[in-house]
Amino acid sequence: MLECGMVVDFPQLLLDSDIINMIKYFLQGVEVNDKTLNVDEVKEEGYKSNFLMSPMTLEYMRTQSRPMFFERMNRTTWENAGKPDPYDVANEKVKDILVNHHPSPLPGSVADDLRRFVVEVEKEWGVEPKNPNFDPANLVTNPSNSIKPD
Repeated sequence: MLECGMVVDFPQLLLDSDIINMIKYFLQGVEVNDKTLNVDEVKEEGYKSNFLMSPMTLEYMRTQSRPMFFERMNRTTWENAGKPDPYDVANEKVKDILVNHHPSPLPGSVADDLRRFVVEVEKEWGVEPKNPNFDPANLVTNPSNSIKPD
């Protein structure tokens, strides 16, 4: 159990976030009324019409969840695109984030509180400080404190 808090698979974290966002979207439910059922067009065109290409269908299809890493293309298009694997796509995004994302520095009071908390926990657990000079407010200005991609 100790390792669970110390090992993170960043691409899997992004995939999990994508799945959670899709579930949250799904749990919002579907609005059902005369407009979304397109009752007028069904009455006008009849049951034998193809409604997949109607403007109303296209409008509501555009509102579905949009995952970042899971593709919704048909098999042929997916194969022609090089069969992108969601994990590989997420891994590339992780590398991009680690290289290009520059978060705003923490306000001094927050950084001080965080540092104090770490010191207290290290003392409480009897752990020798591994990085006693770590300054969370300095992450942006001192990249040597940052995680580097492989």
